[in-house]
Amino acid sequence: MKRLTLLLGAFLLTAASFAQPAMPPTARIANGPYVLNVTEDGFTVVWNSKADAMGWVEVAPMDGSHFYSTDRPKYYNSHLGRHVVGRMHQVRVSGLQPGTTYRYRIMQRGIFVDEGNKRTILDDGDGSEVYRQKPYTIKTLDPAQQRVDFWMVNDIHSRDSVFQLLIKDAPKAQPDFVCLNGDLASQTENEQTLWDACLSSASKILTPAGIPLVVTHGNHEHRGSYAGHWLDYFPTPTGETYYTFRRGPAFFIVLDGCEDKPDNDLRYYGLGDWDAYRQQQAEWLKGVVASDEFRAAPVRIVLIHMIPGKEDSWYGEQQIRKLFVPELVGKGIDLMLCGHYHRYFWIDDDSRGVDFPILVNSNNDCLRVSAGPKGIDLKVVDTAGAVIKQHHIDKKTR
Repeated sequence: MKRLTLLLGAFLLTAASFAQPAMPPTARIANGPYVLNVTEDGFTVVWNSKADAMGWVEVAPMDGSHFYSTDRPKYYNSHLGRHVVGRMHQVRVSGLQPGTTYRYRIMQRGIFVDEGNKRTILDDGDGSEVYRQKPYTIKTLDPAQQRVDFWMVNDIHSRDSVFQLLIKDAPKAQPDFVCLNGDLASQTENEQTLWDACLSSASKILTPAGIPLVVTHGNHEHRGSYAGHWLDYFPTPTGETYYTFRRGPAFFIVLDGCEDKPDNDLRYYGLGDWDAYRQQQAEWLKGVVASDEFRAAPVRIVLIHMIPGKEDSWYGEQQIRKLFVPELVGKGIDLMLCGHYHRYFWIDDDSRGVDFPILVNSNNDCLRVSAGPKGIDLKVVDTAGAVIKQHHIDKKTR
């Protein structure tokens, strides 16, 4: 009898070791998605989850079929041959047709058990709704597009209610993209900071309307214990905070002016190395303005948070003038768009050492730009939707 009891106990212990643990609630989507880096053949989708998960994007054509009518192609974020597992998800969709609208949804499966090579158990998954609601849509770039329309807001500093007022009419107006030109928050202290600052609202207002984001790195984005995770939220074609892109007739150069004070300022606790990063960008910029893509573009626009300085400006602005301006002057730049001052300025008097106009947008207004081969129209619009400033740049006279 004693031996039988021992055998029964051993059997139960062995069976228990192979039993499946009780499945917990699915790892849910926490924030997002939003879209970045739209090209002729693809786009990037970003979102985050409430727990570690493996994410992917499913894509379908606009052919009248239901999203569930067939198995849709799946695009994963993979690295070194494995699907990436984490809370932040950035998935690149590629191989698409130019100038074509696609439907998509985001999907994820949480990691319930991770025992390495022994076993990994995934939960039952979560994703964006395509049964009771329409799937998200996005249109790839059309190389024949003759005009680009975009909006720009800046220096939100976590004032999400103001941000919502500034972009609330975007779904109706349908700009090609909305630019967030720096200082989304005053400092980035944890993974939720940027979502709370404005990204959750951008996802809710812009993504269902098929409007992507373009984002620049402001001086306040260099601050905070979570600042080093910026590219987790905003991956770029270069893997840096500076990059270029083409939209319609316009070639855009996105630059990072870095911090506004010297690297050795006490506020930076010895962590600053922005002099070197600006120098790195200046060397890269030489190749950009010499490229065939840049020279062939009918319109050339620079996006940077901080403005080139005057002689009495703060250190960071002086460095922008010293390093970036010489590479831009005489190259046919049509316009530079900035923020940082929290006030509106229109500068076309060469006082900043440049041969192109600069518009500095305030932190309470939305700049709406329409650019084509013959000229650029700019409207500064307040939170009530009223046009308070207007400018026109005539390409024929430049």
